[in-house]
Amino acid sequence: MYTSPSVWNVTGASSLQHYYPLFVLAIAGFVILFLGTLRNSRRVFASITFGALILAALMIASDYNAGVIVPAYRINSFTTFFAILFIISGLIITYPALKSIRKKGEVFYALLLFVTVGMLIAAFSYNLIVIFVAFEAVSIGTYLMTGFSRSRRALESSVKYYFVGVLSTSFIIFGLAYYFFYFGTFNLVGSSALQANSTAGLVSLAFLVAGFGFKMALFPMHQWALDTYDGAENSVSAFLSTGSKLVSFVIILKLFLVGFNSIHQYVFYFFLIISIASMTYANIAALSQKKVKRILAYSSVAQAGYLILALVVVSFTTSATTISYAVAAAMYYSLVYLFMKSGSFLAVDVAGKDDATLEDLSGLGKRSPTTAASFSILLLALAGVPLTGGFLAKFYLFLSVIQGNLWWLAVIAVINSTISVFYYLRIMVYMYARPPKENDTFVLSYKMKVPVYITAAITLALGLWYPVFNWILTLSGGLFW
Repeated sequence: MYTSPSVWNVTGASSLQHYYPLFVLAIAGFVILFLGTLRNSRRVFASITFGALILAALMIASDYNAGVIVPAYRINSFTTFFAILFIISGLIITYPALKSIRKKGEVFYALLLFVTVGMLIAAFSYNLIVIFVAFEAVSIGTYLMTGFSRSRRALESSVKYYFVGVLSTSFIIFGLAYYFFYFGTFNLVGSSALQANSTAGLVSLAFLVAGFGFKMALFPMHQWALDTYDGAENSVSAFLSTGSKLVSFVIILKLFLVGFNSIHQYVFYFFLIISIASMTYANIAALSQKKVKRILAYSSVAQAGYLILALVVVSFTTSATTISYAVAAAMYYSLVYLFMKSGSFLAVDVAGKDDATLEDLSGLGKRSPTTAASFSILLLALAGVPLTGGFLAKFYLFLSVIQGNLWWLAVIAVINSTISVFYYLRIMVYMYARPPKENDTFVLSYKMKVPVYITAAITLALGLWYPVFNWILTLSGGLFW
């Protein structure tokens, strides 16, 4: 595996400006909680949240490619890219979440801001203790967000998510302990094995794969995601399947490609098996589903399988060019995935039911052609159909697999992508080929449709504006230093 020389500008603890985005989000969260004691205006809370997230994103972007180390922080192009993605995942659901929040809106939006703080810390840190604390803060916040609507299904999903989260946390703690036995440090950068190929290293690898595999909903650690995404309110499902999942992914990238560099051959075999199993199982299982959100949940498992192809390539090849290309492909896929998956979950709101089936979408093409077209764009992107961002994302990712001399794995991925077309098209058939039900429950208000329009437009633009990948390619090297 490739490692780059250190080119960091190390600064002291007094460089507080690099922490300002965290302060902005945390202070905004406490302000919202204080205002909640005076009034209960959900739109005010949402507006404060939206403004704080925008301000934090601008501040992070101004620190772009700083190449700076401050305590627990490494600020460069790679970490900045994912930090902004996490903020966008919060922005996307800020206003759509108003639909399901009836009481304690200040608590929900404060939680969203505090969870985002944890995401940012996880994105920037290369110290496993700091990453673990930040990641657990994200997990605890999302447990509460999952059950916030207080419906029976949401509370059941939250409890399942919590117990699985506790189990995965125990795996991560064991893995971190063995990681310290193996490397003698919790730092990912500059660590070297005390005993090459020792049992401690492999045990650590296995525990951490299981722990973070649960969080990323990789097969066979995925079952909780099906129930949680299906039972949670749609905006929360959108957040869990994008922001929360991508936090796990960026941690996995840093942990297994940087931290486990000395035993990268085992990383290759672990994630090769998991990637193939996740793609194949989820795509086949989704074919028989009738609930829309459950189809999208299985789709999320399959998408996670595609994403970790980047780990397989980087842990297999020694070519610096191929490694940079694979990391860039994963970054581009993460960008496109954020919009196409969150938009798909938000589109289910139009059905007007928490437990929408394919039948509930019957006739949407006639009742609201623009909404149906936007939802179709998102579904086609998830399937990887040309002219969408999903096509370019899969194209670059599969091309990196071929460049890594794993062409047979690319064939498996393409076959899986082809299988997925059937269940995405099945949703579209119900929207366009079936007549509307006499007692349909469609909610076609402006506030329901606009988020779907925006995410679909961005997904389509990413499929047409291909130079974005060349720009991301210049950012990918930041993973290793």
